[in-house]
Amino acid sequence: MSDTQTATAMICKTCKMDCQRFGKHRNGLRRFRCPGCRKTYTEAHKRVLDTMYIAPEKAVLALRLLLEGNSIRSTERITGTDRNTIMSLLLKAGERCQKLMDEKIVSLGVKDVEADELWG
Repeated sequence: MSDTQTATAMICKTCKMDCQRFGKHRNGLRRFRCPGCRKTYTEAHKRVLDTMYIAPEKAVLALRLLLEGNSIRSTERITGTDRNTIMSLLLKAGERCQKLMDEKIVSLGVKDVEADELWG
């Protein structure tokens, strides 16, 4: 894979020539082939969620189902995603929510706090 990629072409690492489109990889990403050395390259994988390759639409669907009260196993059946992936997705979403809360809620003076229907 090459980091020097444009919207329509990729540059070969060895020949420094513009590669031509050469079909698609089995995961749907575009492939390119160098006309000089005949090496093939695949466009860079897009990782929206750190190390996860799950499609953003499928990740949003899984999180929406979990927020609506579905179980992890029913979310697994509906989305066709493995339960370990769903749990990792839930963990990542929670970590990002925690980070957002830490950034946005700073120096907030509070008189009463309600947490799970308890007043303090």
